[in-house]
Amino acid sequence: MSERLEGDGAARLIQLMRQHGYNKDVDFELATVTSAPPNLRIQIDNMKVELDSDDLVVAQYLTKHKRQVKINGGTTVELEFQDELKVGDRILVASTRNDQLYIVLDKAVFY
Repeated sequence: MSERLEGDGAARLIQLMRQHGYNKDVDFELATVTSAPPNLRIQIDNMKVELDSDDLVVAQYLTKHKRQVKINGGTTVELEFQDELKVGDRILVASTRNDQLYIVLDKAVFY
């Protein structure tokens, strides 16, 4: 018999990762952005201290960045992506077992 998952969608996802994707060196956590880039700060749920950009690695697509794309096999154009983390965003973070590095993986979206 499997155990019942509790909480919202993001909390259940983390529980599933912990059950089925167990890796003794990595934990998955939910956090909230408390200060936007370039002075990024986050607050991990159930952690008393805020983490700043020195402690974080952020997935590129969560930052302002440029990409070159080829349209219909022809002209190459450069697109600038403006989406980046904002104060109040809920995020999914992977933390190493020794808590030396936190990796911001994605935004957590609640429906």
